[in-house]
Amino acid sequence: MKIGFIASSGGHWEELMCLKKIALENDTFYVTEAGGQAEESNLEPLYRVPQINRKEKHFFLHFMKLFGRAFSILHKEKPRVLITTGALAAYPFCVVQKLRRGKVVYVESFARVNNASLTGKLVYPFADLFLVQWEPMVEVYPKAKYVGGIF
Repeated sequence: MKIGFIASSGGHWEELMCLKKIALENDTFYVTEAGGQAEESNLEPLYRVPQINRKEKHFFLHFMKLFGRAFSILHKEKPRVLITTGALAAYPFCVVQKLRRGKVVYVESFARVNNASLTGKLVYPFADLFLVQWEPMVEVYPKAKYVGGIF
């Protein structure tokens, strides 16, 4: 099965790499922000997108460009499922994947014990499978599935 693994750099990427066993058993590709830990990996194909900050002056323009990049990558790779641990860089890919009628699996960050992340709040309404790593998070996301820590 073709699966796309998408995450921002830093802790989101580290959590996503905990799911590498799934990646090894499927036809996969990866997307992350340029300049992060993935730069030193031998993962292929690996797409890098610019790192953006929602507080920067030209955020909206950069965010729209990120949607364009998501369309381009997902059109080329045609994943059946997209798995993401967030954050901002992953959101456009989730939206485009749903527009393509593909499946989205979102894993809320291990750092979220009692409250929702912004990306989690945005993806939750349309995710096909929403996973949380702490039991109290099921109260925050009632349709979520508690799976425990993925580390």
